[in-house]
Amino acid sequence: MERISVQDHRAVYEQMCKDYLNLKLLAQNALHDREHLVRCKQSVREEVYSCRKLSRVTAFDQLVVLLEHRNLLSLLKPDLIERFALVLDAKDVACALKSYRSMLSSQYAAIRRFHLEDLRHRDRRTLLEKEVEKIKLHEAGDPLVPLVPSPTNTKHDRYLQQRDNIYSLLQQEIGKQWKVFGRFLNVSPATMEEIEERNRQDLKTRIYEVLQCAEMQFANETPDRFIAILLKALENSRRKDLKRKIESMLQ
Repeated sequence: MERISVQDHRAVYEQMCKDYLNLKLLAQNALHDREHLVRCKQSVREEVYSCRKLSRVTAFDQLVVLLEHRNLLSLLKPDLIERFALVLDAKDVACALKSYRSMLSSQYAAIRRFHLEDLRHRDRRTLLEKEVEKIKLHEAGDPLVPLVPSPTNTKHDRYLQQRDNIYSLLQQEIGKQWKVFGRFLNVSPATMEEIEERNRQDLKTRIYEVLQCAEMQFANETPDRFIAILLKALENSRRKDLKRKIESMLQ
């Protein structure tokens, strides 16, 4: 039997990333009015378990972001797309999901490996890819908040330059108190349990994914909000030494 190369597996993974985005776009395109959005929100109400957060959702892309933040929807977990296909009676979405699941099932180990590698070593998507996806998922004609900060936002720029260094510092220093730290970052206990299950032998990766999960809560905002939460979490965790180091890095 011919052995599949790493490059081939990578190509499959990259195609799955594109197909996952396409699934979300197909579902969004099946929404024709406000009632459709209401039905989609109702279909995931039990999983989200937060009427307050759902009430703030006014567009499909916001619903997708909420589900992804809570790890209810992802490239490896597309099942909620089926809910949307059912409530919207969208046969094209159901058909695309069937093909997607077939490929995911046949290449799951390789796709999962590349997916987790990207989560561990960098943000899964580049800033440009995030910008493209956000534009695509917005309704036509809706004003977009600029994703690129103004030249005067030096704190923002400094954070983007130092982000990897900050993550590395915290991976080295937080240690076994990572769950306490995660709680102060507003990462849910359920999410931390999933992170621990994925990375039982890798403490640094647990810390990385907690940081990433916390940061993604502010994906539609500038980094300032996340920086404030991060510094406060360090203070509450009695790691003012790390807080001072990060403040110095952002000077």
